[in-house]
Amino acid sequence: MNPKKKTLFQQTSTAFLAALLAVGLCACGTEDNSSADTGQEISNGADVTGSDHAQTESTGNDTAPTQSEDASNDAASSADSSDTNVTNNPSETDTPTASKVTVTIQETIDEIKADDGTVIFTNSVQTPAVSMEDAPDIAEKINADLEAYYQNFSTNQNALVDTAKEDYAASLGEDGWDFLGYSTMANTKVTRADDAVISFQITVYDYTGGAHGNYGSGGRNYNAKTGELLAFDEIAEDYAAFHATVLDYMINLADTPAYRDKLFGPPSKNDLDSALFDGDNWVFTKSGISFLVAPYLLGPYSSGEIAFMLPYEKAYDLGLKEDYRYSGNFVDERYYIYKCDPDTFEPIVDGDPDCYFDLDGDGTEEGLAFYGQVVDPATGESSYAFFIDGTDYGAVINDELQNNSSNGYMENTYALYHADTPNGTVPAIAVLFTESGEGEDENGNPVRYPRSYLFGYTKEKGLYYLYSEDGFVTLPKQP
Repeated sequence: MNPKKKTLFQQTSTAFLAALLAVGLCACGTEDNSSADTGQEISNGADVTGSDHAQTESTGNDTAPTQSEDASNDAASSADSSDTNVTNNPSETDTPTASKVTVTIQETIDEIKADDGTVIFTNSVQTPAVSMEDAPDIAEKINADLEAYYQNFSTNQNALVDTAKEDYAASLGEDGWDFLGYSTMANTKVTRADDAVISFQITVYDYTGGAHGNYGSGGRNYNAKTGELLAFDEIAEDYAAFHATVLDYMINLADTPAYRDKLFGPPSKNDLDSALFDGDNWVFTKSGISFLVAPYLLGPYSSGEIAFMLPYEKAYDLGLKEDYRYSGNFVDERYYIYKCDPDTFEPIVDGDPDCYFDLDGDGTEEGLAFYGQVVDPATGESSYAFFIDGTDYGAVINDELQNNSSNGYMENTYALYHADTPNGTVPAIAVLFTESGEGEDENGNPVRYPRSYLFGYTKEKGLYYLYSEDGFVTLPKQP
């Protein structure tokens, strides 16, 4: 075992929310995920249900996650006489698979109120539960470990409750201030679930006043054949060699354009080693092994949570055990780029690659830079910019979304996705976009309507539209 291994709480002293919030709280800087996976990622070969089922992340398959979808609201609050209101919001998504693994995520919201009825603290926790049709004993073992782990996030274990009570009382004094309720949110997404591995990314966010809260992510990775929790030093035959070569790979990765703008500067080998390997902040995803680095460790808050991705192909070369290899469809969920001038705060849309992928399957990687809504200062109109090897194909995206869009709001994530197209051709990677309009169901509860748009790319044709369909292409169909 790695003698330097720390727990999630030792590495990041505060609790934290999905990487999406980094984008929402501060738009200056770039976001890399995933997750980023940033979102609930459900691999081929597993049934997964969850309150965040409409996520495309961040974020490397990380992502994030937008990475947070409203859960269905079908649970009642506690009695009015209590100062604690608890809401349970389960939601489900199904897909037929060979491995018969199902994950259900249930959200519990616990509010603490002052004597005058003011909500001074909110604790929101998304808790997963695994079922395995052919191996209920293994599922039971995994669930027992998850139950014990998630006790760390319960309201009665959270010291911020007492802090919120003290600070709210102080805010009512002669020299008081406007008190904003404190909160902790623990968001969970499935980054991989098949007959080899079941992985969860737990992103926790604490808010205790000020401009923004603090957050970061940890992982829980299980051997689906034994139910054992996996440590990073157990996934390779020769851990010392694997660790050393992966670290060298990450040192080189940190020196690429996609990372330079995110980091304080070139990290030392020791600093990068500690940030990546001393904790439990890694997960298996659909595109590789993602190491999730919380804000302030290697980069500013504006850079968000930074994901260092080890692609499976490279991991195989370096010695990843056969037991943990991935055979499903490739998905890399990412955030749009949000970057601005530190002096003027004007947005920067320069086309510098945020990541590199072989979009057309010709063996060479294209440099990609996708920007969210870019506002024309003269007209106030917003559009998208998507650079591939320095050429902006934003007009292709804008035209197609304008033709098809009925809901208006586009999520702030996209995915690089290996997909079969209707005409039988197979682009190496298609680009996925999602939108969510808002409405209400027959009971008045908020409902979002996702839609996915797929585009292909060749050097001859450039970026071109393939098709669109309801739902999130990277997730299973809704029942």
